[in-house]
Amino acid sequence: MEHLETRLVEPPLLRRLRRATQTSGLHADPTTPAAAGLGLIVTNRLAQTTIRYLSSVEPEAGQRLSEELRSLCGEEEHDLLLHEIGFSYYHVVQFLYEWAKHYSTRENRDQLCYGMGSGGGGVEVQPDIHVVSLLQIMLTALPTGNDAHELGEIICLMGPLILGKVFSADLMTMRVERSGERAVRFTLHYTDVDALRNSLRPYDLADDIGSFFYNTALHVQGVARLGWFTFAREELRHVDMGKPLFELSRPERQQVREQFQCTWEATWPDDIQLRRLRNPAAIRTRFQAIYEALHSRDLATYLRRIQSLEVRLQQMEEGGRFHDLIGRSSRMHQLYQLIEQVAGSDLTVLVRGDSGTGKELVARAIHQSSPRRERPFVPVNCAAFSETLLESELFGHEKGSFTGADETKPGRFEMADGGTLFLDEVGDIPLTTQVKILRALESRAFERVGGTRTLEVDVRIVAATNRDLEELIAQGHFREDLYFRLNVVPIRLPALREHAEDIPQLAHAFLQQLADRSGGEQRGLSRGAVDRLLSYSWPGNIRELRNVVERAAVVYAQEPILRETDVIRALGLQASHAVAVDLNARQQLLLSLLSESEGSTIDDLLPRIQSGSGSGGRSRRTLQNDLRRLAELGYSRWLKEGMTRRYAATPEGERRLDEISE
Repeated sequence: MEHLETRLVEPPLLRRLRRATQTSGLHADPTTPAAAGLGLIVTNRLAQTTIRYLSSVEPEAGQRLSEELRSLCGEEEHDLLLHEIGFSYYHVVQFLYEWAKHYSTRENRDQLCYGMGSGGGGVEVQPDIHVVSLLQIMLTALPTGNDAHELGEIICLMGPLILGKVFSADLMTMRVERSGERAVRFTLHYTDVDALRNSLRPYDLADDIGSFFYNTALHVQGVARLGWFTFAREELRHVDMGKPLFELSRPERQQVREQFQCTWEATWPDDIQLRRLRNPAAIRTRFQAIYEALHSRDLATYLRRIQSLEVRLQQMEEGGRFHDLIGRSSRMHQLYQLIEQVAGSDLTVLVRGDSGTGKELVARAIHQSSPRRERPFVPVNCAAFSETLLESELFGHEKGSFTGADETKPGRFEMADGGTLFLDEVGDIPLTTQVKILRALESRAFERVGGTRTLEVDVRIVAATNRDLEELIAQGHFREDLYFRLNVVPIRLPALREHAEDIPQLAHAFLQQLADRSGGEQRGLSRGAVDRLLSYSWPGNIRELRNVVERAAVVYAQEPILRETDVIRALGLQASHAVAVDLNARQQLLLSLLSESEGSTIDDLLPRIQSGSGSGGRSRRTLQNDLRRLAELGYSRWLKEGMTRRYAATPEGERRLDEISE
């Protein structure tokens, strides 16, 4: 029971993968370059076969996984995924592995792909009939006499091509080369480790690519073990695909994770025979399949891409953005639905909410969703003008109507004719001006200040306030009849603390907007920074969040990733006080060791940590976690020398040590 309860606590990697999945969605246009910042993409055959494998060996877990994916991506996207249409993000595939590893009841759940390709116990990869037909025709055309040699040539030629059916070449590369007359060597590695790490950095998954590679290599190796048997005649399938990864020793498996590369060898006997077509009718059938593919595949691919792009469009509207509004929480989805319901009418809307919750963005979304979207959207902050100036601002004035009125000026009502007039802070409108606004709302007619000619306009009114209008009415500061005229359709915006789950997405969006304005690269957010943002109460709501994120990025951040200490400073908190409780005895010891050397490796630090006093874990993994934590707090930094990282304390870390020792 204790073991079960421990497993029910979802590991941090899986939680971060879930957020990354929800952020990016399952599908992407396959022509999108990785440089666009959307992440490296792979065909979803790998995701689909993973689901099928888990369902075959553990039906209940497979069903749960399928239902969870449906909740993450929606019915239509889920259907595309299961039918191997479209493309999926790399970390979505990894989500499948990590989910199964955590929730499976199998003893070897840490290796989801264990047994793939071994005696029929792994994934049954559905062959592409057109590729199979072409291979069989090709084999039929080969001369007989040295099949053992020809098999090696075919594997070297087809290995990378078949891998390309699973992965984008931007992500994964497999080299296949002869290592003897009856042997070939496979080498699998990331195409560009730095590009992959950068593509996953916005989701705080950059440090987990070793785990990703190991799971993916298990899958690729298992699929290869199944695939190469198709070349040999059934009664002579003596291809030995070498020692599978899951049979390696623990240190060897760890080495694969650290080097992002693995190698294995396939061998076969002298008397092996290739599987050739002998029946003329079968040959004609294969030729027909290839011929039809030449005419139908391009059209089918085009139609599938259209469907995939339609899904992405739907996801953009439903998955977390609505015009300029951002958030995928249930509160925000309710808001989006309400905006869509009222946008088509001309009913007056009163938007209420605390300062900084985005009332003007809601007004703009109503306008952009309405039939008036091609006409002007005119905002006016009613609290920014004195009584005399506000009346002139709203209704305009005639030349000479007051001192300084050197020419006739149209008001905001006239400027918004045919469109939407947004009256912000209506709770601050003086009573005398309220009377004139009420008349204009009732008759859609008014006179300019100092004028006698009645002007008629066609405007839709959206008003907003952060004040308690009912209390103002009771105090005699707001007209009740104007209140009822404005409060036809009330929309109440939640405070940011009421939908805190949207904070990471909002923060990433603000960093992207900052990068677009400045022309620089977008910064990411560390886990510590996100946790600190989530723990704050945000009395200033979304406006305060934007200010803090931008201040942290421009003023305090020294790296491409915002650290927790950057956010603390931007919030105006004392960093030393705010993070003092976050360092345990083991982390304090580690920080002191880092301050003693300009560049220590993990191998340098591990024995000193293990021999130190105090309690707690002293494994390599624990040390890596502690180093990551110190970096997030701004107490340590690292430099890369080849494949080795060297760590040292920062000046801020030195100051923190001084505070601890006081």
